[in-house]
Amino acid sequence: MDKTFSPHKFLDGLAEELIFNFARAGGGTTPGLVGSAREHEVRNKLQSVLPTKVAVATGCVIDSFGNTSNQCDLILYEKDHCPVFSINGDPAATYIPCESVIAVGEIKSSVGTSEINDAVDKIAKVKSLRRYLNDPTCFRKYGSVMSMQGAPSESFDPEHKPFDQIYGFILCHGSSLATATLAERYATACRRYPEHLSPNLTVSLKDGLVLFTNEMRQVLENRLNAAHIFIGKTPDGEVPFLINKLATVANIGRTTEDLPYARYLLKSGSAAFSEGTFYPAAPTQPVALGGALPGV
Repeated sequence: MDKTFSPHKFLDGLAEELIFNFARAGGGTTPGLVGSAREHEVRNKLQSVLPTKVAVATGCVIDSFGNTSNQCDLILYEKDHCPVFSINGDPAATYIPCESVIAVGEIKSSVGTSEINDAVDKIAKVKSLRRYLNDPTCFRKYGSVMSMQGAPSESFDPEHKPFDQIYGFILCHGSSLATATLAERYATACRRYPEHLSPNLTVSLKDGLVLFTNEMRQVLENRLNAAHIFIGKTPDGEVPFLINKLATVANIGRTTEDLPYARYLLKSGSAAFSEGTFYPAAPTQPVALGGALPGV
């Protein structure tokens, strides 16, 4: 029995459980059941270790301009700051406003060319959703109800500032491709979209991390200004790396200054009235304090 608790050992054990349960989920009798079992396992593990302000769900992401993403395997969002629209309580038929979404993830058993293209497409669609923005210099941190106003250089800018965008990641058990082929197919899939719409990170439980780096081979937060794709292991472990990254995004990431509730909840997008009749709000004859009512 250990005399002290080690978070590192705990996360190593969590990673081992994840790998084991990924394999056990393969006992499902249909591809849909296998995928659902793996997604459920990852959601539970992430929910247990991420900050309490983060909720983990599945479903779709929406914006207030009428756009909807494909179904996402994982959606990390602000637990206490957004309405969640769920049809008949079905987790898969759940819709979450993009202003409160912190990250989305795609879960794959094994990634080949088609799986890479599918995951990149889905993440790009989420990242292309429009967060409602009144003033670019006004923003807030995830989980906070207080907005801040910064200088023009601090403006909210999801195209050029990685922590101003929804984080996107792919988690898989392994790859059916050779490492060089994986890098080439991944680069090809990402080049079909603007740089800021690519996944930020891919994690293979067997093969390691897939990251973007610059000419100096420094790790980047997304594909913006990327020169290389790095595939390799980390001494800290792939699962702890992913959890730390998601916690970092949740704690320092930014979103627009407030959630535009009216744009989601009201058809008109405001509290305006289209028709009606006005009536007096007070009696026509004043009532004397302590006296009898008129006519009594």
